[in-house]
Amino acid sequence: MAGLMLAGSLLAAGPLPLARADEFVDKANKAFAEISQARRSDLVLLPLLAKMAPAPKSAGTLDSARSLIPASSGWAEAKAWAEAGPQKAVLDALPGLVKETDIQKSMVFGQPYGVEGVPIDLVRAKLYTDLGDPATLSGARFLFLPALDAMQNLVHVEAMRRSDAGDTMGGLTVLADFAVFARQIADRQFYKEIDWGVRAITASVERMRDITYLDSKAKQGLSAKASDELPGLIERLDPEKGPLNIARIRLPAGDRIGAEQLMGRVFVNRAGVNTTTFATTMAALGSTDRPLRLFSESAKWQSIIPRQKGWFDMNDELPKPYNDWAGRWDLEAFNRRLDTPSYASTLDRGSYAVLAETLPPIDDLFKLRQVLRTEVAGTRAALGVMGYFYATKSFPPQITSVRPRWVKLFEADPFNPNRGRGAVPPLEYFVPIRDQTFGPREEPKPHTISIFMPDQANFDLKFKQDQFIIYSAGSDGAKNYASKVQNTSARVLGADYLIWPPIKSLFRQYQIDKGDLK
Repeated sequence: MAGLMLAGSLLAAGPLPLARADEFVDKANKAFAEISQARRSDLVLLPLLAKMAPAPKSAGTLDSARSLIPASSGWAEAKAWAEAGPQKAVLDALPGLVKETDIQKSMVFGQPYGVEGVPIDLVRAKLYTDLGDPATLSGARFLFLPALDAMQNLVHVEAMRRSDAGDTMGGLTVLADFAVFARQIADRQFYKEIDWGVRAITASVERMRDITYLDSKAKQGLSAKASDELPGLIERLDPEKGPLNIARIRLPAGDRIGAEQLMGRVFVNRAGVNTTTFATTMAALGSTDRPLRLFSESAKWQSIIPRQKGWFDMNDELPKPYNDWAGRWDLEAFNRRLDTPSYASTLDRGSYAVLAETLPPIDDLFKLRQVLRTEVAGTRAALGVMGYFYATKSFPPQITSVRPRWVKLFEADPFNPNRGRGAVPPLEYFVPIRDQTFGPREEPKPHTISIFMPDQANFDLKFKQDQFIIYSAGSDGAKNYASKVQNTSARVLGADYLIWPPIKSLFRQYQIDKGDLK
């Protein structure tokens, strides 16, 4: 039967059949072809992930794992899971995957796409990228990503476990290690992989602030090592010079190569749609995980054949959305071009169905990268202020006062558009009451922040001079003194992006106080 073979057939009894690669698969794999096995983190990590025990329910999702604290009802089982042998082996291996800082020598997640060149044990364990048979890039299923999800949950539990044991610096370090590892996934070829990598880095640095905040409210285990070790950790998170190097994250190439491969299969060269292959091939893409839908999908695709543009039109159209994205990728977030619809969003999806079906949502990647930049800049600044506090027992008068001991060089607030004459506006910082202005007859009062979260109840909190506030100008580019905050890249008027205190920490405590989290 034409189309993609289900992954299950790859694991049938007997020798595994190899879906032979073609020039397009070779092109997608070219980036990994010359990487030595000694530099391949996948060969070290994936066999260990295959042996991991399933996470307990309390740590079964990223949200639940990073919500856990020692007082949580599910903490004991999550802690025991993190301490067990197979999980400990993964955690012990992590530092070795990220210790090399020279980009020419550092580890790379270099597993090729498809089954060719992948150890047979990893194929059997479903820790590879399934391309089906024939190998079809647009139908790629990244079967190793759920295992990386489990590892991510493990890291978040481990960070809390170490901090609870008095080693908060160790908790921050394991999160930083995982962020650097996730950066390897963001260097791969497909949108789904880059999306995973960017989100994992973001969650890791956000959790670093959460762990630091929780520690500051309880044991202050970080204070003992802040002067000696915290500056190096902050420097490691440098978004340009450090291993995260956000500017080096590039647009995915694999999705475009997959579209070119698919076009060669479902169009007749220099003519129109190949009516023999079009419906079955496209149907297979849409039913890879649901084989019973294959026939209904095939009928749907068969019905739209008359509406499709021909081979020449497709060749002209295919590069346009990708070229448009490439032209936008290196622009600053406040560039006016980014306010105009991307070419992909205006595509005639009915006439260019093959292209529409294979285009990844790269518009979302622009937003995710902006959030990542803000989270990294904010985490560096917040850790710097905490280092200053532990060293002096007071909050710095200005955010730039932590330079250069704690933060060597501040990057600009990613959402602040005021860049005239080379200006580098830092994130906003103040200490409630201390840095606020009150009238001669006005009683100094705490600063109120209204916190808005997606799909959650909004809530207000008040802060006194025993806390500091760091915020970004947010998606509207205007400073509103963190009176209303909503951490999003979507345009929200009047809302800032709160860095400190961390929204995750505040929301957890809000849930505990309401009795919604135990």
